Amino acid sequence: MFLGGCVGDRQKDALAEKPRHVRKASLFADMSAAPLKTAELHFRNEDYGLAEQHYRRAVEANPANKQAWIGLAACYDRLRRFDLAERAYGVIIKQFGYSVRVHNNYGYHYYLRGNWKKARKHFEAAYDLDPDNPHILNNLKLINRPRPK
Repeated sequence: MFLGGCVGDRQKDALAEKPRHVRKASLFADMSAAPLKTAELHFRNEDYGLAEQHYRRAVEANPANKQAWIGLAACYDRLRRFDLAERAYGVIIKQFGYSVRVHNNYGYHYYLRGNWKKARKHFEAAYDLDPDNPHILNNLKLINRPRPK
């Protein structure tokens, strides 16, 4: 008798109580949780290639996962795949709009590309939303320091 894939009576009852769209959403959340946690670990360890793979899996498992999209865009920036980062930011902005984190990350994206005017615009927009955020303050300092010619 195989029990690994079986659903017991209690589990059937619990599933039957939830509407179908709720069951589907929680299934996607469960599928994207492991790759997201692994991606975050790799990103913190500066293993951007591995982080990108896991963020991509999380996005594929749940396209509505804002955190996974933001992480994916940040990985592409760190890997200097600005074309893919730009696409990811487009999805983020279309699906979720601008937030402090989106403005800050998008500003850093432009900073890495050497477009200081657009970087400053996004850093200042993030600052307007959260003036005490140390990441934003550091990025504003970064953009205001003299650059080599």
